[in-house]
Amino acid sequence: MKIGLIGAQNSHSRHFCEVFNKDMRHAGHSIAYLYGGDDPGEAAKLCEGYGVIACGSEDEAIERSDAIAITYRNGADHHAPAMKALRAGKPLFNDKPFAASAREAREIVDYAGGRGLLLTGGSSIKSLPGIAPIAATVGPGSTVVVSFAADIDSEYGGYRFYGAHSAETALALCGEGFLSVSAMRNSGAVISTVHYADRQCIIVTAPQLGDLAVSVTNGRRTERYNVEKSYQSICPDEFAKMLDSGEVPRGYGFYLRAAELLDGIVESAGL
Repeated sequence: MKIGLIGAQNSHSRHFCEVFNKDMRHAGHSIAYLYGGDDPGEAAKLCEGYGVIACGSEDEAIERSDAIAITYRNGADHHAPAMKALRAGKPLFNDKPFAASAREAREIVDYAGGRGLLLTGGSSIKSLPGIAPIAATVGPGSTVVVSFAADIDSEYGGYRFYGAHSAETALALCGEGFLSVSAMRNSGAVISTVHYADRQCIIVTAPQLGDLAVSVTNGRRTERYNVEKSYQSICPDEFAKMLDSGEVPRGYGFYLRAAELLDGIVESAGL
């Protein structure tokens, strides 16, 4: 398939070009078109370096492509092109943060899910190889702590820009069935407690936290993990697998629940 990229500023745009066009990891798929109005200079470099055709608008990229990957940094810029791509029937990768609110996320997933359209996206961190083995140790009575970077003052949508990583990882570890969330801000740090009926997840974020750390407590035993963050090819590979199989990698509702969790954190902590 000829894939169209919407967004050039994010390093994820380059990752997609490297996986599909430089490394040619997925036969039959390539990044063919790019609209990079968010960073025209970087867009020109990507087009020249990876043999991609520049487009003058989101609409042109969507029309000319067989599938679309949205990589804008700010989640507030995702909803409009995501809906245009889905209404055109195009398989869609929608980067993190998936949306700027649960309301926007719901419209995207309801439209895609109601029509059986191919949809994936969000954070790559939740799909790191080290996450699934940790999730297998989580059960009734577990307390899980996720610690990772997030900047409440990010110019790309505040907490949501990097907070999406921890929120989606929490759901990957503990499940989508959380009941409520309470959060507090301590200077630049945000501490959130995600309440489930039979388990608890605590998310700790601060700008300077570079490592992804997870701990799982079951009874008197606590296991601590520093998760390897080799993430660059995860989302492109997942997108290609979806295109080849015709199957979404996870339920549509995952992205809505992650957006609802982020909404809850932002509201509770007053961010």
